[in-house]
Amino acid sequence: MNEHEFQFRVRQHLNTSARQVSPSVANRLHEARQKALARQKVTVRGFSLAGVGQAFTERALPRGRTAIAMLLILLVAVGSGLLGEMQRMAELEEVDSALLSDDLPIDAYLDQGFDAWVQNDLPE
Repeated sequence: MNEHEFQFRVRQHLNTSARQVSPSVANRLHEARQKALARQKVTVRGFSLAGVGQAFTERALPRGRTAIAMLLILLVAVGSGLLGEMQRMAELEEVDSALLSDDLPIDAYLDQGFDAWVQNDLPE
C-alpha cells in the first residue's frame, strides 16, 4: 500500500465516522474548533494560493534544487577548464618573454634543435 492509498483509506474512515456522530457532539466539536482557531496564531510558511504554493514546494522546488546543483557543477567544470587554460597561457607567455627579452644566448637561436623545440611547444 502506497502513501496515497493509505491517505485515501484514512479519509474514508474519518468521513464515515463523522457521519455517525450525534448532532450534540458535532456542535460541541464545532464550538471547540472555533475557539481553537480564534486562539491560534496564524503563521504562513510559504505560498498559499489555493494549493499552488503546495504544488510549487512539493514539485518545483526539489527539481529547482537539482537544476541549481547541476548548474553549479557545470560552472565549476567550466571554471576549472578556464583556469587550466589560463595557466597554460601564462607558461607560454614566460617562454615568449624569455625569447623576446633576449635572455637566451645567440647560440640557442642557431641550434638546429631549437626550432623543433619551439614547434613542439606551440598550441595545436
